[in-house]
Amino acid sequence: MPKHYLLAVGEGIDTLPAGTLIADRYLLRQNSIVIDTRPEQFPEIPEDICDEIAPYLRLFPYRLHVPLVYGSIRPDQNPLGRTIWLFEQGPIDPGREALMPDLLDLWAGTSALRQLNWLWQIAQLWKPFQHQQVASSLLNPQLLRIQGPLVRLARLQLDWKKSTLAQLGQLWQQWIQEANPKIRSFLVQLTDQMIAKEIRKPEQLIYQLDQAMALGGRSLTRRIEMITGTDTGPSRSQNEDACYPDRDTLIQVPGNSQALSIVCDGIGGQEGGEVASQLAIGVLRQQLENMGSHPANWDSASLMNQLKRATNLANDVICQRNDSERRQGRERMGTTVVMALTREHEVYITHVGDSRAYWITRSGCHQVTLDDDVASREVRLGYAFYRDAIGPPSSGALIQALGITSSTTLYPTVQRFPIDEDCIFLLCSDGLSDKDRIESYWKSEILPILDGETDLISAKNRLIEIANTLNGHDNVTISLLHFRVSSKSGIHSLPEIKVSPVIPNFNGDSEGDSDFSQADDSEPFNTDIVETPPSTKLPQIWLLSLGIAFLLGLAGVLVYLFSGVFNPEEPNQGNFPTASQTDTPTPTTVPELPVTPNPTISLKSLIQLGENNAVEGEVSPASIALLKEFGKPWIKGEVPEGTVVQVIEKQSTPQAGTWLELKVCYLPNSEGSLVLKKAPKDEDLVSENPEFFERLDTPDLTEEIGEDQVGDSQIQLQENLEEDSPLILPLQPGDTGWMRSDDVSVLRVNTSFFKPQEKGVCQEVP
Repeated sequence: MPKHYLLAVGEGIDTLPAGTLIADRYLLRQNSIVIDTRPEQFPEIPEDICDEIAPYLRLFPYRLHVPLVYGSIRPDQNPLGRTIWLFEQGPIDPGREALMPDLLDLWAGTSALRQLNWLWQIAQLWKPFQHQQVASSLLNPQLLRIQGPLVRLARLQLDWKKSTLAQLGQLWQQWIQEANPKIRSFLVQLTDQMIAKEIRKPEQLIYQLDQAMALGGRSLTRRIEMITGTDTGPSRSQNEDACYPDRDTLIQVPGNSQALSIVCDGIGGQEGGEVASQLAIGVLRQQLENMGSHPANWDSASLMNQLKRATNLANDVICQRNDSERRQGRERMGTTVVMALTREHEVYITHVGDSRAYWITRSGCHQVTLDDDVASREVRLGYAFYRDAIGPPSSGALIQALGITSSTTLYPTVQRFPIDEDCIFLLCSDGLSDKDRIESYWKSEILPILDGETDLISAKNRLIEIANTLNGHDNVTISLLHFRVSSKSGIHSLPEIKVSPVIPNFNGDSEGDSDFSQADDSEPFNTDIVETPPSTKLPQIWLLSLGIAFLLGLAGVLVYLFSGVFNPEEPNQGNFPTASQTDTPTPTTVPELPVTPNPTISLKSLIQLGENNAVEGEVSPASIALLKEFGKPWIKGEVPEGTVVQVIEKQSTPQAGTWLELKVCYLPNSEGSLVLKKAPKDEDLVSENPEFFERLDTPDLTEEIGEDQVGDSQIQLQENLEEDSPLILPLQPGDTGWMRSDDVSVLRVNTSFFKPQEKGVCQEVP
């Protein structure tokens, strides 16, 4: 039986000599590491969960970084006379029986991208750690342990006062001298802004690191091989699983191209589990394979929203099938899903149910998804330890899957992982993952792929054999994605990384004043380890726009005033007396615009945008722009007057107001040619969106978006790029963007009926 290593945490544990046997069970090694000599026995678990341990439970969704509570040793069972806590899946190197090296041990001499990746992970953890009052753990370098690309915590320490990003900036500033030369100037700028409190929120910090990693990621080439396989298994009569791409076909994806793989495990037996899994894959393929056609969709936040939206749509399609067939209760068919989508230097994992994704590198095997079952929910809520939660027979019951209920109660999990070294992602149904088969066999069956000692086909066949012979109770489906990473050379090698600084905003916007601070980690968790771009960039463009609008409005009022006073052909138009009518000055008043109450705009409602004669405003129907993010000054594209859109999301913040996310359903004259519009030159806009405009400035888009998506419009795009101005691209049916709710009301044409062709791509799925 392999040794079961645990971390022991308790005051005075470091004073006990190595070789001490605690509670007749736990053998103490060095550095507070113990071996459980009786792992077949259940560890002792206290009835009450104390404040010291509660953060470990609530941070269960972040177990890639945080160890799991294993059990405890009572004060009367150990020589210290106080409780000792035991943790599993900690950063322990079994070969040395010691903790993995801390971050500073490996910092010097590490590649620029790996250093940025480590900082990025710390930034991602800041919000949840701060919410659980353990953010000071991220300020202690001795607690930050490294396992290959991952930052892992040896333990958590409770905050005795609020930790700030300024303190984090001061810590990182000490590491700059030994940072890779390609990122030193960027880190100087970043930490200076953190210390000066110009970066006041984790979202801003994450966004800056995102930009730096995206720039650095272009210096690497990633090639992907993938294969899928599925088998009915020895105890089932039919296969309810499904996978994409087609089974048993080895697919080679060219450098940095997008790849999609999906594994579904149907629920419902002969009542339709196989139908649900096939339906899910069909909808997801249709939604995701061509969604990257618009350059504005290449940013991480938009992509993650689209992955969630595609998953929700697949859920609704199965739900509608259940409803149409009048299925109730256990008769309703459903499916789990786990899928991987690659994009440039990242892989995105989307997950619902208990099918899993594993990330295998030379340094370890990591389960990156968390099962949507009763046991995981109990731990996330802080009600139970994991070892205790998995005990009851109902602990493995799913709490969500596709097709069971409406998407309003579905919470897909989307995570992204930067890829900077050779690695493998394994997607699988529970026919393989049950009974810890991956944890037991990854070294012998999967790791040899990275060393060239076996191939994907052989590994796939061997894993299915293990599932059938050692588990055998269910269908089994797997997908293997092998990433090969190499550095570009010459002019394509990594340049010095430069990112525009954050524009500070001190209008009462303080660190921690975000929606997350009001959130509860016990809610269906959002481990979208990515944040939206910082809101502090809003004032620069919008204040300028408001100023221009004010001047235009003032000019209009003056024209109105003078036209009524001095027009000789119409001597007394308007409400203002002329000098000949009275010698007594009369205060001038501007006639009030008619006030039309805004009709309620509900989700999924259809709206036609154009000139609304009942409402006057400053929004021009001739040029309707949708933005990439709500409250952010980044134009995604334009639609013409007469466009029909559907409201798919609503967001409100005290700073930005109420915003609507709109999906383009129908464009007037949509059969016409694609015309790209020249935008006014604005160096500030370009500097705030370097990745967007640098992706446009491409001599050949065939390599970037695929030859099948490049048509005659590429010629026109390149001709426009020869001139020195950014472009505003026209949006197409199916694209999405944001607009202020008030602006939508101004542009909303009072139309109560839409023809089927006007509903376009927003027609309900039959």
